[in-house]
Amino acid sequence: MTWADTIGFLTRCLPRTVGKQLVGLPEGSLRELRIRAGGKVRLLTASGEKLCPCEPTQQQVAQIAEALCEHALYARAEEQRSGFVTLRGGHRMGLCGRVITQGQSVRALREISSICVRIAGQWRGAADQLTPHLTDEQGRVKSLLLIGLPGMGKTTMLRDAARRLSEDGKRICMIDERSELAAMCDGIPQLNVGPNTDVLDGCCKEAGLRWMLRAMSPEVLVTDELGGVMDCQAVLEAVCGGVSVMATLHGRDLHSALNRGTLYHLTQNHAFDLYGVLDSQEVGKLAALYDREMNPVVQS
Repeated sequence: MTWADTIGFLTRCLPRTVGKQLVGLPEGSLRELRIRAGGKVRLLTASGEKLCPCEPTQQQVAQIAEALCEHALYARAEEQRSGFVTLRGGHRMGLCGRVITQGQSVRALREISSICVRIAGQWRGAADQLTPHLTDEQGRVKSLLLIGLPGMGKTTMLRDAARRLSEDGKRICMIDERSELAAMCDGIPQLNVGPNTDVLDGCCKEAGLRWMLRAMSPEVLVTDELGGVMDCQAVLEAVCGGVSVMATLHGRDLHSALNRGTLYHLTQNHAFDLYGVLDSQEVGKLAALYDREMNPVVQS
């Protein structure tokens, strides 16, 4: 989606007063859109937060969520159980409301009370700080783990790094579990991931990494938001098989992120050649880059 497409899509789904504020925003400046029942609509932009003079009811919040999901919200119950739905263009809509459970499992979400739309960014140059460090002297792509807080630009930077490598002729295989990296529609990526990139859309990372490794002869595997032990085991298998992996991880800094038990085997086996940490205050800024021994390569 272009910026105009994104704003057009959002304004069709939102109250008129909110749409007017969106139309007036500078290109690429919108980061998040927060809507709560009984509260003012909040726009998080590159220059700060803006309040809209609109206080939707719970019913109106549910109607907005349904419109953003192109009137297919309840047909996507499986995604809802994860707490979010990926929208057209790769934008992610987080959901809150009354949760229906069965034992320890989430069955459904009802009476939606608030939503948070995180805007997918397509900013060429987002990986400029990384680019000089992504390949070694022989031209082999280094395995990379990007660490940062939610909303600070990990996915955008990862996508741009993949695009650059793909344009340089590297065979990129992307496992896009949440449809945020490539935003596939009718088999075509809506976000630029490069001309030499194959995308497996909507597949869990564990299965997708092994699928691509067996089927597509990748030089680089790219995926977003590593989670459990099985994800990490699949990454380790790929790296031990000679394929580079580029991924992201939620975390504030290097050591707190890597102290998680699920990542123990990855760090012990030096699965990643580089660890990039994003700034916790400035969106899209690389605060530090470390080598496989945790020594600083770049530090702001």
